[in-house]
Parts: sequence; C-alpha cells; structure tokens
Amino acid sequence: MTADHAPVGAGFTALEADAPHLVQLRRRTEAQLGRLSDALPMVPVLDDDDLFRGAEPAGVIEPGLSVVVCGSYGRGEAGPQADLDSYVLYEPERAAEARARVLARRVHGAAKAAGIRQPADGGAFESAQSTDALINTIGGVADVNQITTRRLLMLLEGRALAGEAVFRRTLDGLIATYVQDHHGRDDPATFLLNDVIRYYRSICVDFEMKTRGAEAKGWGLRNVKLVFSRKLLYVSGVVAAAETAGLAVEEKRRLLGGLLGRPPIDRMLDVCGPMALAPALSHYDRFLAALDDPANRAALDVPPAEARALPLYRDLKEEAAGFSRELMALIESRYPADHPLRLRLVL
Repeated sequence: MTADHAPVGAGFTALEADAPHLVQLRRRTEAQLGRLSDALPMVPVLDDDDLFRGAEPAGVIEPGLSVVVCGSYGRGEAGPQADLDSYVLYEPERAAEARARVLARRVHGAAKAAGIRQPADGGAFESAQSTDALINTIGGVADVNQITTRRLLMLLEGRALAGEAVFRRTLDGLIATYVQDHHGRDDPATFLLNDVIRYYRSICVDFEMKTRGAEAKGWGLRNVKLVFSRKLLYVSGVVAAAETAGLAVEEKRRLLGGLLGRPPIDRMLDVCGPMALAPALSHYDRFLAALDDPANRAALDVPPAEARALPLYRDLKEEAAGFSRELMALIESRYPADHPLRLRLVL
C-alpha cells in the first residue's frame, strides 16, 4: 500500500457533506501510515548475535510479530498534532520478546524520521506485548491497566501496521475467550460487553485522577476528548456486542471477527449505515476540526475554572451534548426496550 493509493471506503466518502474534516483526516492518516508501512523494510533489526544488519525487504516483520497502531492513527483521524500510539505484539511460541522490543524501537525511530509525533515515555504504547498475556489475563489479577488498555484498544480501534497474521490470530483468540461455547443465543456477548463498559468507566475514573492537583492544567483538553473520541470508542464496542444477540456461538464469533480490530467509525458505519450515523458525526467533525488547530489545543490545556470560562470549551460541550443525544437515538432506534442489550447496560 502506498501513500498515493491509500484506501478510503465508500461509506466514508458518503460522509463528506456532513463530516468533511473527518474524511480529510482519514485520507491524511492512510497516507501517513502507508508511508510508514513502506519504510519498515528499510529499518535495521538485530541478528542472532545482537549485531545490527540491514534487513531484507521481506524479513523485517518476522513470523510471530505484529505492529499494532491505536489512538487517532488507529481511528483514522490523525491530524498533525497526533501521537503515534503503537506497540509490538509477539507470539511467545514464534518470536522472542527481545526481537519484539527491537522492532518497537525501530518503528518509533521510523515514525520520528517521518515527522510523526511520539507518545510520552513509559505509557501503554511502547515496547512489546505477549499475545498470551493479552488473551489469558482478562479479569484476573494480572489484568493490569496497561494490558487492559492494549487489549481493548486493539479490539476497538487497533489495526496492524505490519504482521497482519499475528494480529488476526490474536483477535480471534480474544473473541473466542469472550464468546464461550456455553453462551446462549440471546446473549449479546455479555463478557465482551462488560469488559467494554469496565474499560470506559475506568477511563472516566482515570480522567479524574490525572486532572487533580498539579495535573489539572490539562483538564479542558482531556475533558473534551473524553466526551467525544472516548465516548465514540465505547458506543462502538457496545454496538458490536449487541449485534451478536440472537446468533449461535460460531455466528457471534464470525460477526465480531468482522467488526472488531478496526476503526470505530467503520464499525458503526457497517452496523448503522452512513445516513443514520451522519447526524452524530457532524458533531464529531466539529470536535476534530477544533482540535486540529494548535491554538485551540493550547487554549483548552488549562484547569477547570479557566476551561469553563472559554467560549471554545462551552461550544464544544454543546457539540458533545448533541453528539451524545444522537448516539443515544441510534441505540434506542436499533435496540428497542426489550432487546437484551438494554437490560445489561443497566443491571
């Protein structure tokens, strides 16, 4: 895939009248990721003696490794201010963790050379992640914040920059864990649904923690992101789970395999269609356009009292209220009061 011919689906282009900035950002994101993907064969890796060598064009992404992109690049809406949130997945039976760590560093180096911003050090989006840990820790004591974040973002907005086979095997393994053989036909993938709900609520709690005291400076910007992109991520996961109600186990897994591991808007388009989704995305588009302006981002990067005094913040919160209303209308129209989803969202 080259930058000049990056794919943008027909469902997306149908949104151009209602969400022109979103469509523009999708094209930009695909072009950026296309250039980065094409550059990966030129990235050096380590050989078995830990000596640097030039990689063969087909040999950079070894069997058992995958580069997973999340965040605004995963969602297909990355502007010039966006960080590249990524990590390397490795299958322990096929690849060593050390090789994955080397690849992670090289991906970040290639991105930096391409002028793509890097995330803060020490976060969830660096280094390497075992596929076994991602699949087998769900809900256990080892399911720490970093693993939960990587797992849910892979499911809800992740994409493979390279190593598609590993990405797909991991996705299938996660779906098989979430949808057990004993699950009934009426069950709307409740295990998955509960994990999506748990993750979204943890994001909301995390926001409160990160905006206390000295960290309160970023309250306005974080708050706006929370009520737009984080909410869209959540609703797209709820919808994916809800669509499995009434299906047999294998059909549930097959459907989730097509809906997950891709951008949330694409998933919502598949389920709802562009006409039904356009009213919500018109609000989302104005959010993206506002945050694409560095001056607006700087203005919002302030404590609560200062943010609430800004006309920009108040305008965006009004857009967020409209966004929420449209998303709720979508859920209510697609899943009536007697649908299994509605009960499980409350009780």
